[in-house]
Amino acid sequence: MLILKFIPSKVLSLQARKPAGIIGRYVMTRIFSRVNADLNSLVKEMLDLNRNDRVLEIGFGPGKLISKIAEITTEGVVEGIDFSPAMFRAAVKVNKYHIATGKVRLQKGECSSLPFDNESFDKLCSSNTLYFWKDPDKNLMEMFRVIKPGGRIVIGFRDDKQMSRLNLSEDIFSTYSLDEVVSLLTHAGFSDSHIVEKECRPFHSYCAVATRP
Repeated sequence: MLILKFIPSKVLSLQARKPAGIIGRYVMTRIFSRVNADLNSLVKEMLDLNRNDRVLEIGFGPGKLISKIAEITTEGVVEGIDFSPAMFRAAVKVNKYHIATGKVRLQKGECSSLPFDNESFDKLCSSNTLYFWKDPDKNLMEMFRVIKPGGRIVIGFRDDKQMSRLNLSEDIFSTYSLDEVVSLLTHAGFSDSHIVEKECRPFHSYCAVATRP
């Protein structure tokens, strides 16, 4: 998008972390929908969804992935949490029908303190949020807490090699290698942590997939 050339790197990085204002509501919504499409598709595939699953997405952005999940989990519920008011409004608009029927529930909040009971979800996912977690160990332990035993977590991301080619502020983005993401999941208590790759353009998509024992 041409407008990106006129947005300073620091501003763009802050908007990627927490979209806000006109840039967040209109520019970042379009960027997320376009750039995350392949990654979200892989995340949905790796969730291995069933029609009665209870699913949580952390950092749902414009809400496109939640809508796709809700189309599959016809007898379940999809919950979402995001700390950006701009993304919350966009996702509510995208999921208007599913919210009205009670299939989707969205709220504003932080992943470091999830407002859900222990062992609430069969599946949990998050796309392109890992870079912004101030304390990834704490966040993943919270995710571990709300997933049922035998439940699955899928973290979609771009690896450090790809992220290093982008004009992003290092004080806002923390990047990770494939092995580092696997180690984070293992350290949080998840088992069978592994990486699934999908070749896409302009970025390869990666999903870290693991299970709560």
